[in-house]
Amino acid sequence: MSDEVFQVLLKTALASSAALILVALLRKPMRIAAGARAAYWLWLLVPVMTASALLPAPTPMLVSSQVNLIPEPLRSALTAIGPADFAGARALLIDLALAIWSMGALTMLFSVFAKQQAFAKSLGVLTRDADGFYRSDVGAPMLVGVWNSKIVVPTDFEVRYSPEERDLIIAHERAHASRHDVGVNAIASVALCVCWFNPLMHLAIAWLRMDQELACDALVLAQRGNARRRYANALLKAQIATESARSPPIGCHWQSVHPLEERISMLKRPFPGRRRRFVGIAAIAAFTGVASYAAWAGQPVIGTGQVILVDMKITISNQQANEVKALATQYLVHSGETIKDATGRPLDFTCTPYLADEPDGSAASRDQKARGIPRPTAGQILLDCEIRRDGKVVQRPAVISKDGKLATIDTADGDGAYRYRFDITASTSPEKIAAAKKQSGN
Repeated sequence: MSDEVFQVLLKTALASSAALILVALLRKPMRIAAGARAAYWLWLLVPVMTASALLPAPTPMLVSSQVNLIPEPLRSALTAIGPADFAGARALLIDLALAIWSMGALTMLFSVFAKQQAFAKSLGVLTRDADGFYRSDVGAPMLVGVWNSKIVVPTDFEVRYSPEERDLIIAHERAHASRHDVGVNAIASVALCVCWFNPLMHLAIAWLRMDQELACDALVLAQRGNARRRYANALLKAQIATESARSPPIGCHWQSVHPLEERISMLKRPFPGRRRRFVGIAAIAAFTGVASYAAWAGQPVIGTGQVILVDMKITISNQQANEVKALATQYLVHSGETIKDATGRPLDFTCTPYLADEPDGSAASRDQKARGIPRPTAGQILLDCEIRRDGKVVQRPAVISKDGKLATIDTADGDGAYRYRFDITASTSPEKIAAAKKQSGN
């Protein structure tokens, strides 16, 4: 279980880092080419690429079939379990790493929660005015609340800002609300707690907030194109008022997040037309699809070395119930790689092949040595098999066969209820591998 959690964390960190690097490289060029509203969609890369990397890798199975030799189902409800335990030292290191990660994640989560609670208390008693806004002694207007968002304005809102500026500020906060930016910030904060060890995640929070502000600026000014100067004046007033004010850890704050020059410079640029925005969003969608597919298909292979074709026929018999079942499976794997199903779990009946060049110091090699299994020599393939029933490994038979020759395993589970016969041919022949791929249509 620890190893599975560690692998998920590792994949999450690698995929999210790759996505964040892409966002960092593309956000400014896309902002110039298609506008801030289109560029904001680049942030979809992060969750989509991360989710894609966590999906099960493409299975190398070529053919799988199942036949009941006696027309009654074999009721053995076989389920898969996780991979075999690794060596003690590696397991200890993984447990230590997970313990450090857990403490860091909980510390970050507590810190975010404490800051949010402190900010909520600093607002004091919120008073709702006739326009539906909430008054408080805050430095600048803001949007707070993940579920029921509220626009909070200073008690002297009318004194600080002109009517035109107030209208622009409220439109900006409503743009945040319509885009559910507070919820996005909450999700980003949770992601930061999970990936607290990744420095890119800390930078990404600031980038995300900046792109949110620019996107809302663009949305408001697209509707009020002649208000750029008044909008810039409101930004400057907010900057002066909030230099020493407390800002919400989760929320949208009408403040000129650094650098102020970037927001002002974006106000000077001509906004792209609808066609350019559409092309920009379409390009981002296509790029997200390609990058996500690459993250899914490019997952590292567990095994290394030469590809091995495993052709396996299994007969399972229950003499007490007079039931017999036959399974046939053909798949391609590397030395040391275990075939998995569509959910990413090992199959109920698996035979992992190992060639003679498997590293002697590997965890699998040490495990096989502890079980008294000799190492294969040149021209031989070790087939290390596992049989699972009711969620548990009931047998771990193994056999060494010649490359391309039939090998047989005949065994029973611990209580003798079931007998298993494996007829396995493992081959590294390029001709046989090509023929198997052609026959399966791959």
